[in-house]
Amino acid sequence: MFLFNKKTRNNADNTSKNEDYLDNIQRVFNVRVPVMDTVDLFLRKLDSAELENIKQDMFREIVKSKVLQKFKFANKYFMLAIDGTGLQSYDYEPYPGCPFKTYKKTGKTIWTAYVLEAKIIGSNGFSLSLLSEWVENPEDEEFVKQDCEFEAFKRLSKRLKKNFPRLPLMILLDGLYPKEPIFKICRDNNWRYVITLKDKSLKTVQEEIADNLLFNNYQTQEFFFANKTFMIKNEYKFFESIEYKGHGLNILETVVTKEHRKNKKIESVRFVHVTDIEINKTNIHELSESGRFRWKIENEGFNNQKNSDYNMNHKFSRTNFQATKNYYSLLQIADIINQFTYKESFMTNFIDRYDLTLKSVINKIVSYFEGYLFEDVELIQEIKDKKVQLRY
Repeated sequence: MFLFNKKTRNNADNTSKNEDYLDNIQRVFNVRVPVMDTVDLFLRKLDSAELENIKQDMFREIVKSKVLQKFKFANKYFMLAIDGTGLQSYDYEPYPGCPFKTYKKTGKTIWTAYVLEAKIIGSNGFSLSLLSEWVENPEDEEFVKQDCEFEAFKRLSKRLKKNFPRLPLMILLDGLYPKEPIFKICRDNNWRYVITLKDKSLKTVQEEIADNLLFNNYQTQEFFFANKTFMIKNEYKFFESIEYKGHGLNILETVVTKEHRKNKKIESVRFVHVTDIEINKTNIHELSESGRFRWKIENEGFNNQKNSDYNMNHKFSRTNFQATKNYYSLLQIADIINQFTYKESFMTNFIDRYDLTLKSVINKIVSYFEGYLFEDVELIQEIKDKKVQLRY
């Protein structure tokens, strides 16, 4: 359903009514295609940790193959973006523990399935799910305050350290997270971090930045490059070792100015990040870009999964939270497989060469499964056994 972007359980069932499709799936993958009602019954009972473990085992194999080596920061740290997103919303309580919000003006209460997601990010667009932590209220006890993204981050951090104790990580976070407890968690776990800093966050730090600006107590750097459309200038200011509650923070401000080659229109945008990584004129451009890569969890990650045919916001199971978690994990696993399929260099060149869309390529693959009977079992096995090196 997720690999072939079928959007709903019903569409997946309709596809499996094609006998050639059923036979070809069985011949290629050695599995029968189940009825989705049966899948739903199974996912209601399956411990969600099982699929999370599969996802993490996939990542361990990817690390062993060194596919992600070129996408590390400073050739050392995997970039891990962490962010939360709402999935399905309801005007009724779909299951015990679902977070809710009551709007004062209308008095209406909305329940929303909410998950905190940790994804490994790559400059080529990789956004690979590593861990998922659900925001959920306790079912069997009274609670004074609802669960939230910040508390989910604490739980996710413990799981991350337990499952990957020696993994070198640079944590990428949005403007919700520049807080002393987050700095401490990262320091205690030996993780580096780059966090978006909003203008009203960390008041004493902002005051010291203002003083440094007043007395020109900062360093600058410029970086120029171009593409087919724009001439681009990056202007950097950085402030070192600003003390904040026992942490030495480095602040990096970037102003990106783009000049359109044809109409000479100029656009500027400003970014500010706080980091524990020492900033210098050698790493400043890579560090700034890494902080901005956090957007990939929203663009290549959440937005792609919500707005494409993954249909992430769809209510695959309306009343069972266990099934909801498991559908989400299966979607993430399918997305990892699809990313490693369609971001491979041969595939990207093929898609560009023939001016195709990813959706059209997937539709052609499904049509091939539906329209032809793969009768040569020996050829199928020969293809499956053949070792192929994939490049990214």
